Amino acid sequence: MGKIEWAPLNVPMRRRLETLSTALWMWLILFGELGMLISYVVLLVGSMTIYGNLFIKTLCVIYGYFIYTDRKVTLNGGRGQGVKWWRDLVWWKLYQSYFPATLHKTVELDPNRNYLFAAFPHGVLGLGAFINFATNATGFHDKFPKIRSRPVTLNFHFVIPFFREILLSWGLVSANPNSILSLLKASNKPDNPLNDDGYTSNAVVIVVGGAAESLHCRPNNYTLVLRKRKGFCKLAIKAGTPIVPVMTFGEVDLFDQPPNPPGSKLRRFQEFVKSTTGIAPAAFVGRGFFQYSYGLIPRRKPLNTVVGAPMEVPQIDEPTNEQVEEVHERFCRELENLFETNKPRFIADHKNVKLVLE
Repeated sequence: MGKIEWAPLNVPMRRRLETLSTALWMWLILFGELGMLISYVVLLVGSMTIYGNLFIKTLCVIYGYFIYTDRKVTLNGGRGQGVKWWRDLVWWKLYQSYFPATLHKTVELDPNRNYLFAAFPHGVLGLGAFINFATNATGFHDKFPKIRSRPVTLNFHFVIPFFREILLSWGLVSANPNSILSLLKASNKPDNPLNDDGYTSNAVVIVVGGAAESLHCRPNNYTLVLRKRKGFCKLAIKAGTPIVPVMTFGEVDLFDQPPNPPGSKLRRFQEFVKSTTGIAPAAFVGRGFFQYSYGLIPRRKPLNTVVGAPMEVPQIDEPTNEQVEEVHERFCRELENLFETNKPRFIADHKNVKLVLE
């Protein structure tokens, strides 16, 4: 174990609050889902043994029935842009200024079209994608007026009591292909009932590399899981929707990991857990509240998310493998160009940092 670097005692209150906000978000993402599921079960089952049990149990049963009847909401576009006051919370602004996180626009996007944002890298938890597209902390709606940002996540998250309401309030939606297509094909007419919230366009945000990419996460290691990930291209072609490359510089610098090269015992264990459960157990190391050497809090490094130019694709109801491959290869080149063009601005040792596509 290396020497611990302790935080100074005279840290300004603002910075303490930023660290607290970031730590609370990490707790929510890492442990909140399981905690809320256990809480619901305890309230439902345990209510038979405590005073006032009938009232509590009735509420739990009603809420469980609501979840069942509402189960298809995420497959039909979710709940729009989410809940404005929730996306505008001071919590997210403190979280954004902790790094700080900044959203960079390279071109104007027409609000009379829908878009598929293909975001990289995933890092450990996709912090850049969350702060830019699930909250209003970096000014997405100011930079891209009338466009909703709609991040996607796995559908099973939306069956967890209480946690699902948080996801829907962020504007998240299921990664189910039908759900994504419903958003990509949605009408852009202002008088359409789907647009009575004042928006006319959807930007569906997919972090393409997913959890598998987290196993590569370490400072300056931009190794992306992309070569075999072609489903997003097929969806874009089916909808005739432009694909927008998105790159967050600094995402890989927030945590470190023990060495886990392919074939190592740690990597074999991680791959086994991933193939068995679908969860990639990244052994990440961040910082703590009062020291900078170990912990679950991300390190205070700048996050710069660059939204590239939309790449046009043909509209084909049933694209062939060759047509998907052509769009995928073109997208890889666009992503590489976005990375090479912007890395001198955001990577200190940019000459020695390369983009690797796996």
